[in-house]
Amino acid sequence: MNIYCQGIFKQMDMAVDSVIKLINTLSDDDLSVRPTAEKMSIGELLAHMSVLCKADFLIGKGVTEEEIDRFYEEAEPAPHLSAIAEGLLHHYAFLKEGIAELEESELLQQTTAFWGGTHSRYEWLLDTQAHFYHHRGQLHAMLVHVLKREPNVQLFE
Repeated sequence: MNIYCQGIFKQMDMAVDSVIKLINTLSDDDLSVRPTAEKMSIGELLAHMSVLCKADFLIGKGVTEEEIDRFYEEAEPAPHLSAIAEGLLHHYAFLKEGIAELEESELLQQTTAFWGGTHSRYEWLLDTQAHFYHHRGQLHAMLVHVLKREPNVQLFE
């Protein structure tokens, strides 16, 4: 695997591990908590996070909107913490394996998402990392400010 991708995955490993630890502080009853009307519940946010790594990889690969919609329908985890955690680990492994298989020339190849955004495959990986960190921050804030719990999970080294 490309040395720069290895560095990203070192950070992503910690991010995924910390989300699993955050999930372990929750109960299935917490999944229905919706801190803000019209926004995602904790369960919806976690379901999104559980498929995000594979979805972003597929988007970076240039799949169509119909293909990504089909993926989301098929990959939607059951509304249980164990299914969400299992999905997250599965889809993260898919991302790591997919990136590891790419040659450097493929990492530099520009692809266009169905909405028109164009990046190299490497930039899509960076975007995936930022996307995951963004939602991890949202999840942590929900736990602290809405559920009034201090999860005591390390988020950064």
